Amino acid sequence: MDDDQPSFTRIIEPAPAGTAPQPVSAGEHPTLVWRPKLGEEQAFPLEHRTATIGRNGENDIVLAGPTVSARHATVRRESVGVVLEDEGSLNGTFVNGQLVQQHLLEAGDQIQVGPHLLVYVPPAGGSAGAA
Repeated sequence: MDDDQPSFTRIIEPAPAGTAPQPVSAGEHPTLVWRPKLGEEQAFPLEHRTATIGRNGENDIVLAGPTVSARHATVRRESVGVVLEDEGSLNGTFVNGQLVQQHLLEAGDQIQVGPHLLVYVPPAGGSAGAA
């Protein structure tokens, strides 16, 4: 793709209720699950207070693609729960099909970063905030 040409993100509509893939089992930490292909998944446990998402190799979660910003978004564990925040990305960050700047994540939320879809899985016991 030519660097001078704009790139666009195709918004992935959330699956209708009852048809979404079954979430990964809850673990000790809140987790983002990436499903690159049908039947495949990669879990990213949020073990630290913050995790960055983006195209740059220095991010905690690296996602390739021209519509993914170098530092696209940050996930933070707060006392109220896990918060997703867009870092001023060109193409935006979406939760359940809605453009967001900041969003308190809930179980099953679908996060779209460029062409990638991640699903939020809270920890077992539901205590996702920072200690």
